[in-house]
Amino acid sequence: MADQHEQKEFDGIIQAGNDLPAWYKHLFVYMIFIGIGYGIYFHAFSSWGTKEYYAMQVAEHEAKFPKPKEIIAIDGANPMRGDTTAISEGEKNFKNVCSACHGVNGEGVVGPSLIDKEWIHGNSDELVFINIMKGIAIEQTKLGRGPMPAHDNSLGSEKVYQVMAWLASKNDTLVVK
Repeated sequence: MADQHEQKEFDGIIQAGNDLPAWYKHLFVYMIFIGIGYGIYFHAFSSWGTKEYYAMQVAEHEAKFPKPKEIIAIDGANPMRGDTTAISEGEKNFKNVCSACHGVNGEGVVGPSLIDKEWIHGNSDELVFINIMKGIAIEQTKLGRGPMPAHDNSLGSEKVYQVMAWLASKNDTLVVK
């Protein structure tokens, strides 16, 4: 027992063999019991973390942030082309979401310019809609421009068509078919 508390030296560092204080040992044991009690309570007796609670949170989120309205163009043409309300909303959406890569006015930064006469991945409403919704993978990039993320979940078809209406008002080479 006496050699348990003797000082030991390793590479010039002296280590005293003192025990931890009793209050520290008791606190350690109490924390273990509190942790076990916490786990049992929240996993067995609480509604927190249950499937019903999760379903309630999902319902609240969907009520607060409804999914974007889906618009389907039968012939591939933008149904909002020429609509002044859609054009002004499209400009706002473009500046909020697209301007980081395509510039504030569509002149191109990381992504290509959308107001010049050259379209890298097609200039019809149908092709541009598909490119925006599904994105451009890195394998499909051209002219050294970066990939484009898919916006089918972030914008939805209504906002994409609004952005395309704004682009069509700025660039007459974006054609219907």
